[in-house]
Amino acid sequence: MTRYSFITQKIKTGGHVYMPYVLLGYPDIDTSFSVARTLIDNGAHGLELGFPFRDPVADGPVIEKASNTALDNGFTVDNGFEVISKIRSLSLEIPLTLMLYYNMVLARGVDKFFADCKSSGLDGVLIPDMPPERADTVVEAAKENGIELIFIAAPTSTTDRLDLIAQYAGGFIYVVTRMGITGSVESYSDKLTELFAAIKSHIDLPVIAGFGISTPEQARKMIKAGADGIITGSKIVEMTPQGLDVIAHHTREMVSL
Repeated sequence: MTRYSFITQKIKTGGHVYMPYVLLGYPDIDTSFSVARTLIDNGAHGLELGFPFRDPVADGPVIEKASNTALDNGFTVDNGFEVISKIRSLSLEIPLTLMLYYNMVLARGVDKFFADCKSSGLDGVLIPDMPPERADTVVEAAKENGIELIFIAAPTSTTDRLDLIAQYAGGFIYVVTRMGITGSVESYSDKLTELFAAIKSHIDLPVIAGFGISTPEQARKMIKAGADGIITGSKIVEMTPQGLDVIAHHTREMVSL
C-alpha cells in the first residue's frame, strides 16, 4: 500500500481531492517550504512538487518566469531533494508527487534519481515530456525504489494510448482538460464527461484534472464532469508574492468544494 491510498480512500467515501502544485525554490527554498507547509496545514490532500527548469515545455509563462527566478536564486536538484525531505516531515500521510523534465532525470542518472526520490520521501514522479513509449527506460529503477510513475492523459489520447498508460501508471492519472500549456482559461471542452469516463474505463486509478484550473467554479465543473480531484499549478505560483494568508484562504476554498 502506498500513500496514494490516502486519496483513493477519500474518493471512495464520496469526497474529492485537492493536490496543489508548489514550485520548489520559488522565489527561494525557504519560501517554497513555507508555501508547502501552508497548503498542508489548510487541508491539501497531496502535493505536486516541481523542480524549476529553464525550458518547461508543458508550463505556461507564469511557471516559466518563476522557474527562472528560482534558478537565478540558486536552486539545485540537491537542495530540491533536501526541501522535499523537510516537507515530508510535515505529514507522513499525504502523497508527494515530483514533476520534472526527462533531461533532469537523465542528468542525475536514472538509478540515483529514483534512489533520491525514495530517500527524500516522495511517492511518485510525473515526467510530462516522457511518453509511456519511453517508460521502459525508468520503470525498473522506479519500481525498485517504490516510486509510482504518474502519466498524463489528454482529450487526444486514443484507446491504445490509454491501454499503454495503464501498463505503467500508478498513483493517479493527471488529466489535461485542454490542449496546450498550464495556466488559467475560462472555458473547457463540453466533452469532459466523456473524457473522464473513457479514462476510467481503461485505467483503474483516480482521475485528477489539471491545466488551467484556478478557481473554485472551474474546479466544481471538473468534479461535476467526473474528475476525482483537482490540481492547481499556476494559481499557487501567482499567489506566492501575495503572502501565505492568501494561499491559505484559497486552499480552504478548494478543499471544501
